[in-house]
Amino acid sequence: MRKTTYWLAVDIGASSMKVALWDGRRLSRVNRTDFGSSIAKPDWIAQRLCSKLRSWGEPRIHSAVVGVPALVDPEHRTVLTSVNLGWRNTPLASVLGKALGVPVYVETDIFLAARAEAEVGAGRNSADFVYVNLGTGVSHVRMLRKAPQLGAHGLAANLGHAPLFSGRDRRARQPCGCGRPYCVESVIGGRVVATVLRRWGGREHRRFWRDYGTNLGIVLSCMASLLDPERFVLNGGVCASRPLFEASMLAAFERHTVHPGALPKICFSRLGDRAGLIGAGLAAQQMGNE
Repeated sequence: MRKTTYWLAVDIGASSMKVALWDGRRLSRVNRTDFGSSIAKPDWIAQRLCSKLRSWGEPRIHSAVVGVPALVDPEHRTVLTSVNLGWRNTPLASVLGKALGVPVYVETDIFLAARAEAEVGAGRNSADFVYVNLGTGVSHVRMLRKAPQLGAHGLAANLGHAPLFSGRDRRARQPCGCGRPYCVESVIGGRVVATVLRRWGGREHRRFWRDYGTNLGIVLSCMASLLDPERFVLNGGVCASRPLFEASMLAAFERHTVHPGALPKICFSRLGDRAGLIGAGLAAQQMGNE
């Protein structure tokens, strides 16, 4: 009996790595590894992937696609820079390819997640939507007819580092991971959420989420005025707290958007934290068929 061939889907985040097998229709053997105190370097990641495949019985792998929170050179399969991982000019595909013995491709994680939303998720019936990831970092990508719009330099995914907030917001004055103040990520990024919730509770907790929704609504309003998409698709770990901020987000979005009669629809992803893996599987399958 012929052994099934899979594509390996890998989604590397700022604090964890998810890996799964893709058979052309669905994911299987989904596994998550938290970095903890470990240093997320390519050699360490290669060791973890090899160990995981051994534990799965050495399945036959055609190729692998790895999503990373980084600016990527897909032609040379290199991570150019990643603020969250501390990588610069890192030959990730080469290191993983040698360890796994299969072709490995790298792509910016949000492009893969947005691709999954366009194919099988909340953006499936939309020709023009903006995918926004509210995780440890904050990033976005505009999808036109299922194709990411990357801009002149491939940088049109850095919503988190847009300086949209003034110095009147105390959190905005704190330097972001990129080293600059006033960034979106300094106000609505996952690290801020985690820090605040560790320190606050009760009434302060509720006030924080109300303000969070207001700030997010303002950010989406700015994007609506600039891009005029059909819809926004929101995903990321912060979305687990959707009931706490959704009302203030929608109120701020409607209040600040210039053309209230043409408001984009705001949707929440149903793919959740598997969006990046599904996108990686789809991308690996497509590359294998080209």
